Order: sequence, then structure tokens, then C-alpha cells
Amino acid sequence: MSKLTRNANVSVDMLRAFVTLAECLNLTRASETLKVTRQTVRRHITDLEEIKGEKLFTLHRHEYSLTQFGAESIPEAKSILRQIEGWSGSTNLARRSAKFLESAEYTDSDGRRFYSQQHSISTIAINGLPIMKAALAAWGNAQTQIEDPAMEVIRPYLVIYRKSAGGWICVEIGEESAYAKWFGWAWSKSAIGRLSQEDNAGDDYNDFIAGAYARIYSEGGVRLDHIYAHLPRESSEDPVPVTFQRMLMGCVFPDETPALAVLVLMTNQFEINDMKNNDLKPVPENLLMDFEI
Repeated sequence: MSKLTRNANVSVDMLRAFVTLAECLNLTRASETLKVTRQTVRRHITDLEEIKGEKLFTLHRHEYSLTQFGAESIPEAKSILRQIEGWSGSTNLARRSAKFLESAEYTDSDGRRFYSQQHSISTIAINGLPIMKAALAAWGNAQTQIEDPAMEVIRPYLVIYRKSAGGWICVEIGEESAYAKWFGWAWSKSAIGRLSQEDNAGDDYNDFIAGAYARIYSEGGVRLDHIYAHLPRESSEDPVPVTFQRMLMGCVFPDETPALAVLVLMTNQFEINDMKNNDLKPVPENLLMDFEI
């Protein structure tokens, strides 16, 4: 087979072989999962490596492991495959875009529906929640520096992530954050240092919740979404529905590496066009975050 050029096309089969082998790190299991021969999987990986100009895996004594480049490439490869599956109707996650604002709908294996709708940042100035207004002002005054004194007023309400080759690592959970209120402080403390996808919720759900993270993280800026989701609680065996507003803020750590600050406010003030709200239970009074700080 002649050597591929960097301009050759990446196929869906190449991406599926890459993601599948990355998940099991075993050529036989990957070929069985994909229902193709081992040689076909190897060929797809070799072709993809030649196109990218980098090794995705190392092989030592018949054991595969991801290279750093391979690990860093996995989130993008999975995202591309999910987008293709969305276009083909073979996924439970659907994304739409109108006037440069995104919306998404996800149905889990138990038939529960999740919704999100992006809103213009200007709506915060017009009728935004008080904490949201304070956070936007703090972010601007701090010039995106996460450790700037201007951020101190809002830090107790934030969850802060750092990007790693394996995914989003939680480095800080504020004591007054929605995460701490909803999941409990003990759970929140134990989540620090863990990857966001370690919740076992599945790729579709994590893509639904974290799909907006990558762009804000890499490009900076701010994004606002209204979200309806079903989330587990210690006090309930089944996930509980909740509505909240989420603001993502691109920030910078003291070492100049990017940070992602996430502000989630549980509220009954939300607007999701695709959703029918007739039977929606309101957020309990003790969990509402519509107050001034």
C-alpha cells in the first residue's frame, strides 16, 4: 500500500477504529466490537496515523497504549462521531442551531428527556439573575484571571476545571455552588481531582452537558445556557428533574494555562423553546439561587 498524504480523507471507519481500540486497548476485542478483521482495524489505525503525521498508539508485547497525541485526539474524534450519528439519526442526542445560538435535546435509556438552549449574553444585562450579573462583572474586572481579587466575590459559587489529555479535571468546587447544594458537600469534595466523565452517565449525556466546554476553553469568552436535566441526589433513588441556568467563563490560571469556570444557578426562570412546561415541577425554595450576593 502506498503511503498516504496528509491531504488524504479521514473516514468514519478510521475514527471508529481509533475510538474503539482506544477504549479497549485490545486488537481482538476492537475487531469483534466493530465486526471486522484485526487486519482491517490495524489498517485503519495505520492510515489515520499517516494522515495525521503522528502516532496514536504504541505497541509493546502485544499491548496497546495511547500516545499523548492519541489521548489528546480522543475527545475530538468522539465528538465528530457523535455529530455524524446525530445527522444519521442513530443517537439520542440532537443538536440544532439558529441565529448562531445552539439548542440540544437528549433522551436517556429510561426515556427521560434533557433540554438545553443557548441564550445571548446580553440577556444577563437585561434580566439576568443577580449572581449571574455579579459573575459577569467579576470576570470582566479580573480580565479573566481566576486568582484576581475581583473574582473572590463569585468563587464560592463556581466549579473550576482544567483540561487534561483524558478530559475535564475538576480542580475546585465552591461551597455555595449548585453542585454542592444538589449533590451534598461530601460528594462535592470527593469530586475534586476527578475527570468529569467519571460519573458513568455515558458519552451522550456528557456531550450534552459538556459539549459547549471545549470552545469556551480554547477561545475564551462567555456562554449562557438554560438547561433542564434529571440529576441523581443522595435523598432519591431516581434522578430528579431540575432547571438551571449555566454560564461558562474562559479564564486563566496563574501559570497562564487556560481554566474553565462554570457557574450553575438553580432557578425557575428559564426559557427553552422546545420544551413543554405544563407538568414541570418547580425547583424547591431552599435550592433556588435567585438571590443577591
